[in-house]
Amino acid sequence: MLCLLAVPLAACQDPDFACTADIRPAVEVEVRDAVSGEHLSVTPRGVARDGAFEDSLRVGSTTLSIPPLIVTMVGADERAGTYLVQLEAEGYQPWDTSGVVVTGDECHVRTATFTAALDPVP
Repeated sequence: MLCLLAVPLAACQDPDFACTADIRPAVEVEVRDAVSGEHLSVTPRGVARDGAFEDSLRVGSTTLSIPPLIVTMVGADERAGTYLVQLEAEGYQPWDTSGVVVTGDECHVRTATFTAALDPVP
């Protein structure tokens, strides 16, 4: 049985214990227009920072509409920490939040999920 170093030794010795192979983001941000409540038609740029660590956010999910709208942005895969998250999008004021705490369990991080309501530029 192959176990990752991040998995406690006891879990490696338990034949009934199995971690999934998926990779989970530390941060998942649902992005909406603060006025309309709708998802955005432009792709935001964003970053998650924890001390010297920095990871660009990427599109996590979109609507099935044509054209698709951005629903979530994700990043900092499988990394616990306390994050500052910043987003920018064309036509919107910059948005940020700090103190986003992400913990982990035996196998993965526990994704911090929240909503960013971006204010349109006047």
